Amino acid sequence: MVPKAVLVLVAIFSWLATAAITLTVLTFGPGNLSGTNQGPALQAISAEQTPATALPRYDLMPVFTLTDQNGRPFGLNDLRGKVWVVDTIFTRCTAICPTLTGGMKQIQSALKLDGQFDERVRLVSISVDGGHDSPDVLKQYAKGYKAEPDRWIFLTGERDVVWPLINDGLRLAVGEPESGEEMEILHSGKLVLIDRAGVIRGYYDGLTEAGRIELLADLSRLLDEG
Repeated sequence: MVPKAVLVLVAIFSWLATAAITLTVLTFGPGNLSGTNQGPALQAISAEQTPATALPRYDLMPVFTLTDQNGRPFGLNDLRGKVWVVDTIFTRCTAICPTLTGGMKQIQSALKLDGQFDERVRLVSISVDGGHDSPDVLKQYAKGYKAEPDRWIFLTGERDVVWPLINDGLRLAVGEPESGEEMEILHSGKLVLIDRAGVIRGYYDGLTEAGRIELLADLSRLLDEG
């Protein structure tokens, strides 16, 4: 169990870190984006430290099938009965993606430490750059972050399939950059928490320690829902 004072210090640390960094990010969904993935390893939070109110229920995810890093079809049916966390990335991104994927690695480590990274949980990273991010490219990218291959899934697909899924399913933004933007593709820095029934239950700042800690707490609560 993590003392509340530690959580406050982590949040303060994240705020100080972000004061020196400016990121241009297109976002959509509840909450604001800011931050970096620098800081100590995350630790899962027990349900005793979270509010008693039920998590909100947003949209039901549509049925989809993409291609995973092993070249196999993978979609909503493979995630039924799991609690899953989703982010959107692309391997050539040098802006927010290293922070996002590094943060997902921290979440993976925290779940493993707490014994929760099992058949009940999946991490999912969806590439917004399917023209470049083939399964082989994603597989090498995943290895670079020591992703557990059966539990942290990297997905790719044609743009006309992936982008509507992100826009209309996850309710996150993705799009072409305006002239002069450094990023080749603009996309959200949010993490999305989805329950066993495929219902979105929360949006979190994927670029800060505070956002990841909040997600871990809510993920634990979803696991306790049974």
